[in-house]
Amino acid sequence: MSVDKLQTIAENLRTQDNRATEAPIFAVQQRRRIYGFDPSYGENVVWVHVDGVEADAYEHAEFEAEYNKSGEQPSDWRRTFYCDKWEFVTACFTEQGCKDYIAINGHNLKGPRIYAYGSYRNEEWTAVRDHLISKEEC
Repeated sequence: MSVDKLQTIAENLRTQDNRATEAPIFAVQQRRRIYGFDPSYGENVVWVHVDGVEADAYEHAEFEAEYNKSGEQPSDWRRTFYCDKWEFVTACFTEQGCKDYIAINGHNLKGPRIYAYGSYRNEEWTAVRDHLISKEEC
């Protein structure tokens, strides 16, 4: 890694918004949708085609209206409930590092977001982070 890159990371560590966390571990997460929940366990309903494709907003409204009238499901479509879970993808020292990762790899991710984990009592993370911050020139 180049000296310039380390200096950029150090500057970002000194100046970024830490999201009210002393020494955040910034992470890229992606959404994983889990289907098949019973309606008594959630409010999120979706229509899924046998090919695994979710109905768009127009189709969803159409299917829901018909289902509410007749209780019938269109052939090749199933009404199901879902829950979204967030999965860890990678960790970065800075929020900018996460943004850069998403810019390069976002096309492979499903609904990515940046999340800041705490590093309370994580002496290794804090030591490396503090070392980077303290360097005027790496």
